[in-house]
Amino acid sequence: MSDVLQSVLKTKLQTVLDNYLTGSTCATNVLNLALSVWSQNEANILVVDRVGNLPYLEYYTSPNSVLCFISDIGVFAISSNMRWITLDGRLLRNDQNLLGLAWSWGRNDSGQLGNNTNTSRSSPVSVVGGFIDWCDISTGTCHSVAVRSSGSTWSWGDGQDGRLGDNTNTIFPKSSPVSVVGGFTDWCQASANREITAAVRTNGTVWTWGRSFLGILGDNSSVARSSPVSVVGGFTDWCQSSAGKTHTAAVRTNGTAWTWGQNQHGQLGDNSTTSKSSPVSVVGGFTDWCQVSANGQTAQSNHNVAIRSSGSIWTWGRNHVGQLGDNTTENRSSPVSVVGGFSDWRQVSAGANHTVAVRLVSGSVRSAWAWGNNSNGELGNNAFTARSSPVSVVGGFSDWCQASGGGIHTVAVRTSGSAWAWGCNRYGRLGDNTTIVRSSPVSVVGGFSDWCKVSAGEYQSLGIRNIC
Repeated sequence: MSDVLQSVLKTKLQTVLDNYLTGSTCATNVLNLALSVWSQNEANILVVDRVGNLPYLEYYTSPNSVLCFISDIGVFAISSNMRWITLDGRLLRNDQNLLGLAWSWGRNDSGQLGNNTNTSRSSPVSVVGGFIDWCDISTGTCHSVAVRSSGSTWSWGDGQDGRLGDNTNTIFPKSSPVSVVGGFTDWCQASANREITAAVRTNGTVWTWGRSFLGILGDNSSVARSSPVSVVGGFTDWCQSSAGKTHTAAVRTNGTAWTWGQNQHGQLGDNSTTSKSSPVSVVGGFTDWCQVSANGQTAQSNHNVAIRSSGSIWTWGRNHVGQLGDNTTENRSSPVSVVGGFSDWRQVSAGANHTVAVRLVSGSVRSAWAWGNNSNGELGNNAFTARSSPVSVVGGFSDWCQASGGGIHTVAVRTSGSAWAWGCNRYGRLGDNTTIVRSSPVSVVGGFSDWCKVSAGEYQSLGIRNIC
């Protein structure tokens, strides 16, 4: 990191400390975890607000050297060489002062809540194990996966076809976290879908495990794997992955997006409908992708949504209920821009047949939008009619910071640290202590104001609370 750039970053971050975080040692430590940069002369940090007691940061570099991934909680950034870097140039793997508790709610017939039972819950329960350093989470259909700040990855729920990655293949579910095998202690991000898990290590490699069909594992085979296998291609600059139901998507630090797996509806975005068992580049010539989300809950899930550093959202794949947001219901085998003309999108998530995203309107004003299927109110616009273009989530809130689309429900976090949900509520997946369908946001019960990240699965939800 150059002295000039380091000085610029320190000045910006000091302003945050002065304005938001005076006297908070923990927040200072978190903030001083480096925003990673390349050897370049320009960078911009946009300070939005706090999420609970954490600063929420967005960081973009020049289009030719885009930062491809930031954890949704705004804590870690990944550099081009996949190292954590502090502002004074020291290399770190994690910040032990960052303490995160994992909580879950909803369906639990396969132990996917991780609370050592198989009883569904309509309000949050703590994931067992005594760990207080969870930093990334993802829940799919019948299993969940999470990463600890120690760099280890853990999973729980249905272990059939090896989807837990613990080197077993059993019809008996695991209702508490088990360690993913391999001995790696450098996992940094993981994503669970209906059948598989995909995860990234800090050395820039992507690994997958679980049921294999039509190449979804990306290891150039169709063999199920009960332990992690490396995605082929020889790339060591992967920075984010997203496991879909029938395919997987990922982004490299050079700003390119890649996919593999089934391609019946064009969900690979390579302008074809031919399935691929190894990564293929998403067409369009763009080299500034910074986040991608592949839907992964139901058998009909077959679309992707991604953000470019320009702030525009693009989608491709199945579009039968308008989930691509291009004001049509036509399938697309290459990326199309979401309508509306907005260039301030900051975070996006693909649900089964709907999409939810957050815009930074101005200053610290953040609005939540959704489009696609709405038969259970999953768009949160107080209606039940599908939309093929973005509609605003109701409630009058202007401080949304992260949202996650599930099977037919949505969960989101506000900068106040409160968690909200809407849509289908069977099994209590909304966490409001009821099973009533909601077409507008309701608060997740518990009185917590320290939620920093949530993940919506097909029938359940998972979240991290920060307890600094």
